[in-house]
Amino acid sequence: MGYQSNIIVPLYVYPSLGAWSPLEEVVSAYSNIQFTIIINPGNGPGSSILPDANYTRAIVILSSYDNVRLIGYVHTSYAKRNISMICRDIETYAAWPVKSANPDLAVRGIFFDETPQQYDANSFAYLQGLSEFVRGPRGLGSDSYIVHNPGTVPDPRYLPTADSTVVFEETYSTFQDRYGAGLFTENPDTSNARRAVLIHSVPVSVTGSKLQDLIKAVRKVANDIFITHLDTDYYASFGPKWADFVDLMDGKLR
Repeated sequence: MGYQSNIIVPLYVYPSLGAWSPLEEVVSAYSNIQFTIIINPGNGPGSSILPDANYTRAIVILSSYDNVRLIGYVHTSYAKRNISMICRDIETYAAWPVKSANPDLAVRGIFFDETPQQYDANSFAYLQGLSEFVRGPRGLGSDSYIVHNPGTVPDPRYLPTADSTVVFEETYSTFQDRYGAGLFTENPDTSNARRAVLIHSVPVSVTGSKLQDLIKAVRKVANDIFITHLDTDYYASFGPKWADFVDLMDGKLR
Protein backbone atom coordinates (compact mmCIF):
# COMPACT_ATOMS: atom_id res chain seq x y z
CA MET A 1 0.00 0.00 0.00
CA GLY A 2 1.02 3.63 -0.42
CA TYR A 3 1.67 5.57 2.78
CA GLN A 4 0.71 9.14 3.58
CA SER A 5 3.79 9.71 5.72
CA ASN A 6 7.13 8.12 6.48
CA ILE A 7 8.86 8.11 9.86
CA ILE A 8 12.36 6.73 10.33
CA VAL A 9 13.18 5.69 13.91
CA PRO A 10 16.70 5.08 15.22
CA LEU A 11 15.58 2.58 17.87
CA TYR A 12 18.66 2.42 20.09
CA VAL A 13 16.51 1.55 23.09
CA TYR A 14 17.04 -1.74 24.89
CA PRO A 15 13.68 -3.57 24.80
CA SER A 16 13.14 -4.11 28.51
CA LEU A 17 9.48 -4.64 29.37
CA GLY A 18 7.51 -1.61 28.19
CA ALA A 19 10.51 0.26 26.74
CA TRP A 20 9.22 -0.02 23.16
CA SER A 21 5.57 0.56 24.11
CA PRO A 22 5.50 4.21 22.90
CA LEU A 23 6.56 2.96 19.47
CA GLU A 24 4.24 -0.05 19.44
CA GLU A 25 1.30 2.18 20.38
CA VAL A 26 1.74 4.55 17.44
CA VAL A 27 2.59 1.78 14.98
CA SER A 28 -0.71 0.08 15.78
CA ALA A 29 -2.71 3.32 15.85
CA TYR A 30 -1.41 4.94 12.63
CA SER A 31 -1.66 2.46 9.78
CA ASN A 32 -1.22 5.20 7.15
CA ILE A 33 2.34 5.85 8.34
CA GLN A 34 5.26 3.77 7.13
CA PHE A 35 7.70 3.26 10.01
CA THR A 36 11.26 2.40 9.02
CA ILE A 37 12.78 1.24 12.30
CA ILE A 38 16.53 0.83 12.80
CA ILE A 39 17.37 -2.10 15.08
CA ASN A 40 20.72 -1.94 16.87
CA PRO A 41 21.26 -4.75 19.41
CA GLY A 42 25.01 -4.17 19.90
CA ASN A 43 26.56 -1.56 17.61
CA GLY A 44 25.23 -3.82 14.89
CA PRO A 45 23.65 -7.26 15.30
CA GLY A 46 25.86 -8.01 18.32
CA SER A 47 28.44 -10.72 18.84
CA SER A 48 25.98 -13.60 19.23
CA ILE A 49 24.31 -15.58 16.48
CA LEU A 50 20.90 -14.42 17.69
CA PRO A 51 19.69 -11.41 19.69
CA ASP A 52 18.74 -12.01 23.32
CA ALA A 53 15.25 -13.02 24.45
CA ASN A 54 14.06 -9.44 25.00
CA TYR A 55 15.14 -8.35 21.54
CA THR A 56 13.67 -11.49 20.01
CA ARG A 57 10.30 -10.89 21.65
CA ALA A 58 10.17 -7.19 20.72
CA ILE A 59 11.37 -7.62 17.13
CA VAL A 60 8.78 -10.32 16.43
CA ILE A 61 6.02 -8.04 17.73
CA LEU A 62 7.08 -5.12 15.51
CA SER A 63 7.51 -7.41 12.50
CA SER A 64 3.84 -8.36 12.71
CA TYR A 65 2.72 -4.88 11.57
CA ASP A 66 2.27 -4.26 7.84
CA ASN A 67 3.38 -0.63 8.18
CA VAL A 68 6.74 -1.51 9.76
CA ARG A 69 10.00 -2.03 7.93
CA LEU A 70 12.79 -3.19 10.25
CA ILE A 71 16.37 -2.53 9.13
CA GLY A 72 19.60 -3.49 10.86
CA TYR A 73 22.27 -1.03 12.01
CA VAL A 74 25.81 -1.42 10.60
CA HIS A 75 28.56 1.20 10.87
CA THR A 76 31.14 1.73 8.12
CA SER A 77 33.51 4.25 9.78
CA TYR A 78 33.23 6.46 6.68
CA ALA A 79 34.10 3.58 4.32
CA LYS A 80 37.21 2.72 6.34
CA ARG A 81 35.89 -0.28 8.28
CA ASN A 82 37.06 -3.69 7.11
CA ILE A 83 34.50 -4.79 4.55
CA SER A 84 34.63 -8.44 5.64
CA MET A 85 33.50 -7.37 9.13
CA ILE A 86 30.57 -5.48 7.63
CA CYS A 87 29.61 -8.47 5.50
CA ARG A 88 29.72 -10.62 8.61
CA ASP A 89 27.27 -8.26 10.33
CA ILE A 90 24.94 -8.45 7.34
CA GLU A 91 25.16 -12.25 7.30
CA THR A 92 24.31 -12.32 11.00
CA TYR A 93 21.14 -10.33 10.40
CA ALA A 94 20.30 -12.50 7.39
CA ALA A 95 20.66 -15.68 9.47
CA TRP A 96 18.27 -14.64 12.26
CA PRO A 97 15.10 -16.20 10.78
CA VAL A 98 16.97 -19.38 9.86
CA LYS A 99 18.88 -19.85 13.14
CA SER A 100 15.78 -19.07 15.21
CA ALA A 101 13.38 -21.02 12.97
CA ASN A 102 11.16 -17.93 13.19
CA PRO A 103 10.54 -16.02 9.93
CA ASP A 104 9.33 -12.99 11.92
CA LEU A 105 12.74 -12.53 13.56
CA ALA A 106 14.05 -10.69 10.54
CA VAL A 107 15.15 -7.35 9.17
CA ARG A 108 14.36 -6.15 5.66
CA GLY A 109 17.30 -3.89 5.01
CA ILE A 110 20.41 -2.22 6.38
CA PHE A 111 21.12 1.22 7.85
CA PHE A 112 24.74 2.01 7.03
CA ASP A 113 25.93 4.58 9.55
CA GLU A 114 28.95 6.87 9.05
CA THR A 115 29.00 6.84 5.26
CA PRO A 116 31.21 9.37 3.45
CA GLN A 117 30.17 12.80 2.21
CA GLN A 118 33.01 13.74 -0.15
CA TYR A 119 33.28 11.69 -3.32
CA ASP A 120 36.08 9.16 -3.62
CA ALA A 121 36.16 6.40 -6.23
CA ASN A 122 37.24 3.78 -3.70
CA SER A 123 34.49 4.79 -1.29
CA PHE A 124 31.94 4.64 -4.09
CA ALA A 125 33.05 1.11 -5.00
CA TYR A 126 32.97 0.18 -1.31
CA LEU A 127 29.35 1.33 -0.88
CA GLN A 128 28.24 -0.12 -4.19
CA GLY A 129 29.78 -3.46 -3.23
CA LEU A 130 27.96 -3.43 0.10
CA SER A 131 24.62 -2.76 -1.59
CA GLU A 132 25.22 -5.70 -3.90
CA PHE A 133 26.13 -7.91 -0.95
CA VAL A 134 22.99 -6.91 0.99
CA ARG A 135 20.82 -7.81 -1.99
CA GLY A 136 22.79 -10.92 -2.93
CA PRO A 137 22.44 -14.59 -1.91
CA ARG A 138 24.36 -14.18 1.37
CA GLY A 139 22.43 -11.05 2.30
CA LEU A 140 18.81 -10.08 2.85
CA GLY A 141 17.37 -10.36 -0.65
CA SER A 142 16.85 -8.28 -3.77
CA ASP A 143 14.10 -6.13 -2.24
CA SER A 144 16.20 -5.02 0.74
CA TYR A 145 15.92 -1.36 1.79
CA ILE A 146 19.26 0.41 2.18
CA VAL A 147 19.84 3.69 4.02
CA HIS A 148 23.11 5.61 4.15
CA ASN A 149 23.91 8.09 6.91
CA PRO A 150 26.58 10.68 6.12
CA GLY A 151 24.59 13.05 8.35
CA THR A 152 24.79 15.79 5.72
CA VAL A 153 24.12 16.23 2.00
CA PRO A 154 26.68 13.98 0.25
CA ASP A 155 28.09 14.07 -3.24
CA PRO A 156 25.12 13.09 -5.46
CA ARG A 157 27.12 10.31 -7.09
CA TYR A 158 26.64 8.26 -3.92
CA LEU A 159 22.85 8.46 -4.00
CA PRO A 160 22.10 5.56 -6.40
CA THR A 161 23.82 3.13 -4.02
CA ALA A 162 21.03 3.61 -1.41
CA ASP A 163 17.24 3.83 -1.29
CA SER A 164 17.43 6.72 1.16
CA THR A 165 20.22 8.96 2.46
CA VAL A 166 20.27 10.90 5.73
CA VAL A 167 21.11 14.42 4.56
CA PHE A 168 20.81 15.97 8.01
CA GLU A 169 21.40 14.63 11.52
CA GLU A 170 21.77 17.55 13.89
CA THR A 171 20.01 19.97 16.22
CA TYR A 172 16.85 21.94 15.55
CA SER A 173 18.75 25.24 15.53
CA THR A 174 21.26 23.92 12.99
CA PHE A 175 18.41 22.75 10.75
CA GLN A 176 16.82 26.18 10.93
CA ASP A 177 20.09 27.82 9.91
CA ARG A 178 20.78 25.46 7.01
CA TYR A 179 17.18 25.42 5.79
CA GLY A 180 17.04 29.21 5.88
CA ALA A 181 20.28 29.41 3.91
CA GLY A 182 18.93 27.06 1.23
CA LEU A 183 21.68 24.51 1.72
CA PHE A 184 19.40 21.54 1.04
CA THR A 185 18.76 22.63 -2.54
CA GLU A 186 22.40 22.79 -3.60
CA ASN A 187 22.28 19.33 -5.21
CA PRO A 188 19.22 19.22 -7.53
CA ASP A 189 19.82 15.51 -8.20
CA THR A 190 19.05 14.78 -4.55
CA SER A 191 15.30 14.11 -4.70
CA ASN A 192 13.55 14.50 -1.36
CA ALA A 193 11.93 11.10 -2.00
CA ARG A 194 15.35 9.54 -1.44
CA ARG A 195 16.35 11.67 1.55
CA ALA A 196 15.94 11.34 5.31
CA VAL A 197 16.28 13.94 8.08
CA LEU A 198 16.91 13.31 11.79
CA ILE A 199 16.43 16.33 14.06
CA HIS A 200 17.06 16.39 17.80
CA SER A 201 17.15 19.03 20.55
CA VAL A 202 13.90 20.68 19.48
CA PRO A 203 12.92 23.27 22.13
CA VAL A 204 9.96 22.27 24.30
CA SER A 205 8.22 25.45 23.13
CA VAL A 206 8.07 24.05 19.57
CA THR A 207 4.76 22.24 19.75
CA GLY A 208 1.31 22.51 18.15
CA SER A 209 1.39 24.79 15.10
CA LYS A 210 5.13 25.46 15.52
CA LEU A 211 5.87 21.74 15.37
CA GLN A 212 3.55 21.44 12.40
CA ASP A 213 5.48 24.21 10.60
CA LEU A 214 8.74 22.38 11.32
CA ILE A 215 7.36 19.16 9.86
CA LYS A 216 6.17 21.01 6.74
CA ALA A 217 9.66 22.45 6.27
CA VAL A 218 11.33 19.06 6.76
CA ARG A 219 8.96 17.41 4.29
CA LYS A 220 10.27 19.77 1.61
CA VAL A 221 13.71 18.31 2.26
CA ALA A 222 13.07 14.63 2.99
CA ASN A 223 10.63 11.77 2.74
CA ASP A 224 11.77 9.88 5.87
CA ILE A 225 11.62 12.03 9.02
CA PHE A 226 12.49 11.75 12.70
CA ILE A 227 12.05 14.65 15.14
CA THR A 228 12.63 14.59 18.88
CA HIS A 229 12.66 17.19 21.64
CA LEU A 230 15.31 15.23 23.55
CA ASP A 231 18.72 16.90 23.69
CA THR A 232 20.69 14.02 25.23
CA ASP A 233 20.51 10.30 24.49
CA TYR A 234 17.97 11.25 21.84
CA TYR A 235 17.80 7.78 20.28
CA ALA A 236 17.74 5.91 23.60
CA SER A 237 14.17 6.85 24.61
CA PHE A 238 11.08 8.64 23.32
CA GLY A 239 10.72 12.37 23.92
CA PRO A 240 7.82 14.17 25.63
CA LYS A 241 6.32 15.25 22.28
CA TRP A 242 6.75 11.91 20.50
CA ALA A 243 2.99 11.26 20.22
CA ASP A 244 2.39 14.86 19.03
CA PHE A 245 5.01 14.43 16.31
CA VAL A 246 3.35 11.24 15.05
CA ASP A 247 -0.11 12.88 15.20
CA LEU A 248 1.13 15.73 13.02
CA MET A 249 2.83 13.37 10.60
CA ASP A 250 -0.56 11.68 10.21
CA GLY A 251 -2.24 15.05 9.73
CA LYS A 252 -4.44 14.68 12.81
CA LEU A 253 -3.54 18.08 14.30
CA ARG A 254 -4.09 21.01 11.94
